[in-house]
Amino acid sequence: MIGKAVRAAGCAGAMAWALAWSIAWTPAVALGADAADAVASADTAQARTVPLLGGYLRETRVVYPLRVGKWQAVDEHRYDRQEFGVSVRYALSARSDRWIDVYFYPAGVLSPDEFERVAGEEREALAEVGRQPGGYEDMDMGELRSFASARRKDGAVSGRSLDLAYTSQGERKSSAMTLQLDRMYLVKGRYSVPAKAATRAQARAALEDFVSDLSGRLTVASTGRCWDPLPIEKLEAGAPTPSGAVSTVSKNGVDSAYLMRDRVLAREPQSDEAQALMMIGMGLGKRLQAGCEPPEEIEQVVPKDMREIRLEYGAPSDAPADPSRLLRSNKIDVG
Repeated sequence: MIGKAVRAAGCAGAMAWALAWSIAWTPAVALGADAADAVASADTAQARTVPLLGGYLRETRVVYPLRVGKWQAVDEHRYDRQEFGVSVRYALSARSDRWIDVYFYPAGVLSPDEFERVAGEEREALAEVGRQPGGYEDMDMGELRSFASARRKDGAVSGRSLDLAYTSQGERKSSAMTLQLDRMYLVKGRYSVPAKAATRAQARAALEDFVSDLSGRLTVASTGRCWDPLPIEKLEAGAPTPSGAVSTVSKNGVDSAYLMRDRVLAREPQSDEAQALMMIGMGLGKRLQAGCEPPEEIEQVVPKDMREIRLEYGAPSDAPADPSRLLRSNKIDVG
């Protein structure tokens, strides 16, 4: 079982930052500047701000493999504070004293600069463990570096890693940490091994390989306000061609659906053409987020060699009445 010290260390201060932010989404250029600008102007005028947990993300399913190479999942833990997510422990099949802990934290949509900031906060929180009485002794920590885990069909999941060494209960350890941003979640790996069994570089390489394999098999799917489809309205028979359409789709040589700045007008709202324009409009307005799905599509069969964790989010108890205000939680240590 994951001990209290490991559990407390696993919850990053960066996750408090992730809980804190609220999301206001605005469109970005995608398929053409003029079209994107048209959709953007409408979306910006109606920009909405919602809390991350209980708003932008209301439910998440994490489906993870029970075995990754020689590593077997042996325990999982759901933290009392929902912003700290869940963790899964993998043990080496032939060695009960070797394990890797993987933490899943809700993060929302982060820019590259924001991800770098989070990674830096994770490193600082880990360093803080070495400064505390009763923490890691004689800690020596390397700098963050990039590693790529492009093993998922829908694209690479870049990450950051570091190696370190410390003394615990009289034994010198080689250790490593990885951090990835994957479908609006931060996925952190932690691995420590006796220094006589592996160098710091070997520990880091082993953890990078493990999380790369893991990321290729993970499912992280969420619902909530992150799914923000354009409304599709019926265009009555005989109605004139709408003016100001960003794009149109034809059926049998006749225009049947029109992408406007803030909606889709269609002669047949349930048609494939209308749905296609709706998805194009979502892409233009940056409404499509990797890992966000419509509520009716989140239910999936879990394969026998996998396990599912369901996370349902309510508004945090310390949330202010105005959901557009940032929510801040105290940092805690990371291990």
